[in-house]
Amino acid sequence: MDQARGEQQARHDPQRTGFSANTVRLAWTLALAYLLVIGYASLLPFRDWRWPPEEILHFLAAPWPRFITPQDLAVNFAAYIPLGLLLSVGFGARYGPARGAVAATLAAALLSVTMEAVQMFLPARIASNVDLLANTLGALVGAMAAPLLAPAQLIGGKIRSLRSRLFLEGMAADTGLVIVGLWLITQFHITAQVFGTGAIRATFDLPPYSIHTPWLALSSEAMVVLFSVLGVGLMLAALMRDHDHPMLVIAAVIGAALVLKIVSAVTLVQASAPLGWLTPGVLLGLGAGWLLLWGAVRLARPVQLAGAAACIVAAAVVINLAPDNPYHSVPPRLLVRGASHFLNFSGIVRALSELWPVLATGFLLYALGARRHRL
Repeated sequence: MDQARGEQQARHDPQRTGFSANTVRLAWTLALAYLLVIGYASLLPFRDWRWPPEEILHFLAAPWPRFITPQDLAVNFAAYIPLGLLLSVGFGARYGPARGAVAATLAAALLSVTMEAVQMFLPARIASNVDLLANTLGALVGAMAAPLLAPAQLIGGKIRSLRSRLFLEGMAADTGLVIVGLWLITQFHITAQVFGTGAIRATFDLPPYSIHTPWLALSSEAMVVLFSVLGVGLMLAALMRDHDHPMLVIAAVIGAALVLKIVSAVTLVQASAPLGWLTPGVLLGLGAGWLLLWGAVRLARPVQLAGAAACIVAAAVVINLAPDNPYHSVPPRLLVRGASHFLNFSGIVRALSELWPVLATGFLLYALGARRHRL
């Protein structure tokens, strides 16, 4: 009896895969959030619902389409890699790495079948067995990669060592790092100015401003970038250990965000001028924000948390009060038939960009209200 009870407890022990209990809980939370993201992307545009004209699962045995674009395959494959990885961490803590990877792949495949079947009710979407195959393969790759990221493995050990050396321990600090990672993803939002998260005027169809002067455009861009650099920089500084100077890490994160902006301009927009977004206002905001951040990182941790929240809110206010920039729009060639993969991706990133200030501010206020200053 005792032996059976011990074996049952071992099956529920997160440590059997090398991941801590906090990591497993965070993986389940992120997996649930990612399920909502996939559902949002799969069911766009959420209108003109109908009863499917044929058997709802007919697409499973349908012939493969004559034209399969590499972009669609790549997007469907890549979209399910994070889901497979997160589910594999969660299931692996219960069933072990191998069975956890199998369970994660099957769960992701079931989700994909469900999403494709629901698309039969949307005339604007086409259910496809090719998409199902690409989604399942992506989930399989993510599920198989999860055990390699365990602290006991070579890759996972190096990541864990770097994370422990630079940042505070605990699930709250992990959550903060995830939020910073989400901020990097928002840089793929091509219709927003640099670091312009929280822009909700277009979503709520608010009237545009009639005043648009060069000075107003330059100053608003500079203020958004300045407050964003301060907000993200102070958040990172508050997550780091006391003995580590945060400026190098902050520079790496800000630099990565700028690189992603270039990647977005080259691969998504296919812009002829990949650095066209690097305006004088953006340069002014980067320079001023960096100079202010150099002194602000030396403040006490509670002040850093409060300052980061205030700056993120200020950046969101400025981006919504600033005049509309006519250059920040989706190129018409991306709206033609065959670019549905881009529209789905853009919708996800846009929603994330609009919600990010709320997520970041909520986390910072929670951390600030904690009894202990260490996260």
